[in-house]
Parts: sequence; C-alpha cells; structure tokens
Amino acid sequence: MSPLESRIMKQQNRFALDCSLDELKRIYQALFAQLRADSETNIDESDLLLDLQVVLQREARAEGVDVSTHSEWSRFLGEPSVAPCEQRYADYREKKRLS
Repeated sequence: MSPLESRIMKQQNRFALDCSLDELKRIYQALFAQLRADSETNIDESDLLLDLQVVLQREARAEGVDVSTHSEWSRFLGEPSVAPCEQRYADYREKKRLS
C-alpha cells in the first residue's frame, strides 16, 4: 500500500478498515476508555464496541487466552499493568462516590 492509499475503503455507504490486530486493540481500548470516562458518551455498546470485542475475543481464544479471566484478557489487549478485580471495583465505587 502506498502512502497515498487509504486503509479505509468505502463501498455503497459502508466503510471497511484495513488494520493490524494491534491497531484494532488500540481502537477498542480507546473507545472503551471513553465509555468508562464519561457515562454520558454516546457510544452504543450494542454495536461497534461489542463487535470489536467479539472479534478480539475470537482472536484471543485462538491464541489460547481465557477471555473470561480479566487479567488474561487485559494482557492480550496489551495493558501494561493489570489491577486485580477487587481493586478495580473499589476504584470504580470511589469514583462514583466522589462524582
């Protein structure tokens, strides 16, 4: 692909993105982070975000990752440090209490 070619193709008002698995992980993480940061965000979880998650979970399972284990899923996504579930829930409750 030359530098002038787009990795986003359009066919009949639909778009297709040509990206690597790592790029797809970063897109998913950015959308998920925005959803978590702002509960008023208008990202419909039933559509794009869920579709991305399903595709990524399929890829993770193919690599032997147990996606039902949060720490394994997080490592697959490339998160540098994975907080235990108890800590994440405590942080979430504290954030809700302060807002």
